[in-house]
Amino acid sequence: MDTNYQKIFDCFHVYSDGTRHEVLFETEEDCVFGMNLLAVVAFQCGLTILCLEIMKTHFHIILRGDPASIQKFKGEVKRRLTKYFRQTGRAEITQTEICIEAESIASADELRAKIIYVFRNCTEAGFQLMPEDYSWGPGHAYFHKKTAKYKRVSSLSYREQCRMFRTRVKLPGYWEFDYRGLLIPASYLDLNYFQKLFPSPHLYFAFLNVKKRDLAQMEADDARPFLERKDEDALRKEIGQYSKKQYGLPVNQLPESEKVAIATRMWADRKTFSVKQLARLTKLDAGLLRNILHIASPSPAVL
Repeated sequence: MDTNYQKIFDCFHVYSDGTRHEVLFETEEDCVFGMNLLAVVAFQCGLTILCLEIMKTHFHIILRGDPASIQKFKGEVKRRLTKYFRQTGRAEITQTEICIEAESIASADELRAKIIYVFRNCTEAGFQLMPEDYSWGPGHAYFHKKTAKYKRVSSLSYREQCRMFRTRVKLPGYWEFDYRGLLIPASYLDLNYFQKLFPSPHLYFAFLNVKKRDLAQMEADDARPFLERKDEDALRKEIGQYSKKQYGLPVNQLPESEKVAIATRMWADRKTFSVKQLARLTKLDAGLLRNILHIASPSPAVL
């Protein structure tokens, strides 16, 4: 690990599943809400932001903080997105779960690559200008002189602030916003930390020119947890249906012997190759199930 970044483990890439909804952030109002939501909830959870971007179907954000605060952030963003869509007459969006993942970042180079990946996400989706010109990302925060003048949050009364930013959280007075009510990313991004990661424009541009192949790999890595979750959702549904059909009860209400019977059946039918997953879904102890299925215990890394 880079010795200059002893606390690199406190950085996370948090993102939502872009395959579950045809649209999340459709209108300008949606995008302003989404950008402000990420900034406000991160502040509320004691996290700092290094990069973020809102796309039509999902979002990405790079955060610094402890794992418990990251989990709180995920839950609060999901809760407030759900509330927003219900309040704006689009409750049907919430019928499909809004899934959010968080992945820890292990090294300074991985962190640099992830920041650039998020920053370039708009151009990979077809945006025709430079990434800094995209309205729903960090904008001109990185290696640009400040030219535009914005109003400060301190110019608003608390009531005005609550109404404009849809939150009761008292925001820092030095944060700035534009005529749309969009909080300006340059006023809340952790630019000091960013400059430690990229001490010169030369290094920044080196990472900005990341290979297309590497971008594709990062996209595949992002998709994997959601694909695994969909597979698990399907297996959970099948176990539930089988349990009710065979025993007339949901699996969590069955005695251990009948749970074992269901697990053995699912394993024999090759519904999964993960004993840990099967044990979790049938409410059994993984060690017990592994012994019943006569499978050797894997190493901790495989568990």
